[in-house]
Amino acid sequence: MATNTDNKKLVHRKFPLLVRILIFLYVALMLSIIGLMIGYGILDNPFEVFRIETWEHIINLTKE
Repeated sequence: MATNTDNKKLVHRKFPLLVRILIFLYVALMLSIIGLMIGYGILDNPFEVFRIETWEHIINLTKE
């Protein structure tokens, strides 16, 4: 008679689920920052995107 443990296959992952999630979040953050720099770099200096004054200006433009 076969038991339930005989029918199940154990899955061994090279990268645990938590590591996969952390890698996904890191890559998403990096791509967002790079995208912001490229998008803002078309208009002006790409490193201006990291200044708080830039974001305050953008927020003020959207509120008006």
